[in-house]
Amino acid sequence: MENFQIISLSGTSVEKIHEAFTDAFSDYEVKLDMPLPKLVEMMKTRDLNPDFSVGCFDGDLLVGFILTGYREINGQKVCYDGGTGVIKAYQRKGIGEMLLKELLLILREKQVDRFMLEVLENNTPAIKLYEKHGFAKTRKLECFEIEKHELRLVPDRGFGISVTNPATLIQHEELYRLYPPTWQNEIQSVLNVSESYTFISLSCTSKILGYGFIHKTKGDIPQIGILDEWKHWGLEAHLIAELAKHTKSEKIVVLNVEAENYLGETLGKLGFRNTVNQWEMVLEF
Repeated sequence: MENFQIISLSGTSVEKIHEAFTDAFSDYEVKLDMPLPKLVEMMKTRDLNPDFSVGCFDGDLLVGFILTGYREINGQKVCYDGGTGVIKAYQRKGIGEMLLKELLLILREKQVDRFMLEVLENNTPAIKLYEKHGFAKTRKLECFEIEKHELRLVPDRGFGISVTNPATLIQHEELYRLYPPTWQNEIQSVLNVSESYTFISLSCTSKILGYGFIHKTKGDIPQIGILDEWKHWGLEAHLIAELAKHTKSEKIVVLNVEAENYLGETLGKLGFRNTVNQWEMVLEF
């Protein structure tokens, strides 16, 4: 243990981080396909900042890490755990808690207001560790998926459908919001790599009734938004059918839907499967 050194990742190459990330998540419950370009995109999407991230080194070997996102939101400094991992040969040595303790010291020094993360609901050891250090569960999150060929045919109801610029909706986002999106699904995350997403709006007599984003290659839908008065009219099926045309993926995925929300119920009716669930946890400094 005395050879371990926990330091900022600000001077560590993304290649070294990727090597450790691949090893650490090689037997993760949720299969991760993360070649180097995807990791780079993920770091950009989630504003993962090496200056706020920490790594555990055994000599030159990176054996554990916490990749941390940073944003200023409504005048507050907010951080996000974008990935915590320990390579397999070094697991069960207490490195995860060592990393967390050091990171929390750094975030306090930087006067961060809030630290957020998501953890699989059945990862009891991790949940207990976070609770030990002051994190509280704030909401349950559900993840859904469906094969593209399983999507039901949607009759043409005369809605106007267009590929547009997401910036046009930013100032009105809350009118369509079904629940506050998690960090990775925030509009800021989409705009960070806007070239990777297609934005679809659905309208009637030039009024936008709903919208959605989809990743062009991964099939992830980070957000679907519907005006309140147009819920329960089947707009989600139209949006998803149209979004599916704009991804190369054969699987459509909707991650981190707030539990007991209208959208999760609707996805279930459309044939989506609830694959895994997570807890969102928050530490207020």
